Amino acid sequence: MKNLILVFVLAFSLNCLAQDTITTAKVKEYMDKEVCVLGKVVSFKLASEGKNTNYINIDKPYPESVFTVVISNFYLEKLNIKIEDLKDKEIYIKGKITTYKNDPKQIPQIYNPISITIKKS
Repeated sequence: MKNLILVFVLAFSLNCLAQDTITTAKVKEYMDKEVCVLGKVVSFKLASEGKNTNYINIDKPYPESVFTVVISNFYLEKLNIKIEDLKDKEIYIKGKITTYKNDPKQIPQIYNPISITIKKS
């Protein structure tokens, strides 16, 4: 089972690397499009007890963040990711760029990404 999950994650990772990868500075240009974003995890907020939503701030910490990954506990388990292990690492995030409640004044985000992969040095 672990091998199947590994193959699944690798397949999505390669797909992410094959398409154009953008930086957090360009995410606003790709609203409502599926992209692969490269950035460094600078801070995060884990879901508190009884909650389900986790936040990963990329390139700048909250409240100055320019891009956030919003991910539920279910998707963390599905992707086999521990947010704490991502701190200070560059990662690729594949998913659709949106904002909270489609409000253009909000910080761009990817909600429940298709894949998250640590960049190899």
